Amino acid sequence: MIRGMGEVKTASRRDRARKTRISIIRAAHKEFLEHGYHGATMAAIARRAGVATQTVYFVFHTKAELISAAIDMAVLGEDAPTDPEHADWWVAMLTARTGAEALEHFVRGAGLLYARAAGISEILRAAALTDPDVHAIWRHHDQQQVEGFRRAIEAVSTKGPLRSGLDPAAATDILLTVYGDSSYLLLTTDRGWTHNQVIDWACQALPALLLESGSGRETGHDRVHS
Repeated sequence: MIRGMGEVKTASRRDRARKTRISIIRAAHKEFLEHGYHGATMAAIARRAGVATQTVYFVFHTKAELISAAIDMAVLGEDAPTDPEHADWWVAMLTARTGAEALEHFVRGAGLLYARAAGISEILRAAALTDPDVHAIWRHHDQQQVEGFRRAIEAVSTKGPLRSGLDPAAATDILLTVYGDSSYLLLTTDRGWTHNQVIDWACQALPALLLESGSGRETGHDRVHS
């Protein structure tokens, strides 16, 4: 019985620590979006989270670590963190019949991540220009994205050939440029597109940019401004 009670107390402490961590990350995400990386302070994040400033430093040590955690939670999700390559949409991409169908699964799945993470990712990108510590974190996240997009291109190319003269590296660059988080954010904020308009346009445009003619492009949707 005593050991059981100890286990309950340990689980309770872990649960409280997890909830505190999530509260801090949520608060940091909002603070970064509203004030930018350099304008956000650990004290303001602590106030927003309802904890002591010392608690924020104890859990995350530096503001750079905190923005990295905010991006991780935005990408992986909060309730049941899932690596994109273990998500249902990634599995659907791998089992698609055509290149265009595979691209559509990728576009729609990545779009869910962009809706959560594009804004904070852009804050990180801007801060990386002037802060060496943040630059190292940005490089880490950027490299993860590049590698993920490269694996997506490799999967798509098994369903239908890439355009003549287009190798996987160039196709990855095109995909990152046309449908990266910066492009998503530009269209949805500066240009006023809805999330669905961006997704439908990308499903139509990317097969034409990346796949050889006749590789199943007809599965793309023509609903950009519906």
